[in-house]
Amino acid sequence: PECNGVHLQPEEWCAWQEPPPGQPARPPRQGAEAVAREVVARLQLPPANPQVGPDPSWNEWNMAVVGHPLWLWVDGQNTLASSNSAYGIDVTLTATHERTTFAMGDGTTVTCASTQPYPRGAVEAGTPSPVCGHTYQKAPQHGTYPVSATTHWRVAWSAAGYTGTLSTTMTASRDLPVGELQAVVVRR
Repeated sequence: PECNGVHLQPEEWCAWQEPPPGQPARPPRQGAEAVAREVVARLQLPPANPQVGPDPSWNEWNMAVVGHPLWLWVDGQNTLASSNSAYGIDVTLTATHERTTFAMGDGTTVTCASTQPYPRGAVEAGTPSPVCGHTYQKAPQHGTYPVSATTHWRVAWSAAGYTGTLSTTMTASRDLPVGELQAVVVRR
């Protein structure tokens, strides 16, 4: 292979020497890891779109309600396997979801090792999530809270006879309408 200072550090890749005849070619570990990093950067992990349940669109107010428990989750698989090649090196990856961190917009951060979608119609209203949830204590000043989710992944890789692990994240956000319901007493 030629020395490629764009994708790999020249001292890493250019240290590689052509093997003696009859022996397999093998780059230095740093070169294999650099290729693995590049392949991980192209890995199509599930988006981290924050989901809440019950969803505000399911009620007549089109908002989540202060004091009412919300279930938090992100859609997608928890494990993903992939193989790809770069610069003549085959790379095998296994990505495993480690945790999701939700920034709720009210100053609260919720970190969950696992999440579970809200089973609409299968649980009684007001039931807290058994694994990952949040309850707002006050309404936002401007009607919505900016909610973001960051999924943290551990990626095991193997390439050119080497193995290792890398970490990566995916982040997405949404504006969540949150309001407070008031009881009104009407006298007749």
